Amino acid sequence: MCLAVAGKIVELDGENAIVDVRGNRVEAITAMVPDVKVEDYVLLHAGFAIAIIDEQEYLQHKRTMEELANYAQDLFQPE
Repeated sequence: MCLAVAGKIVELDGENAIVDVRGNRVEAITAMVPDVKVEDYVLLHAGFAIAIIDEQEYLQHKRTMEELANYAQDLFQPE
């Protein structure tokens, strides 16, 4: 199973980007999305930006990931 995470491009130098993912800054390669700009939202997988997404899709992805994190925390929290 593959999992992509959403983030926002905060720095861009050629095909190298810094992406904000839930407050963490991660490095990514943007070769697959040559039209990306600073402030764009992207999906990341294995260090690559694989798609540009709009803000609405970004917010939905963020909510879904928060729900999954809460579910996992509840599931594995000792009683």
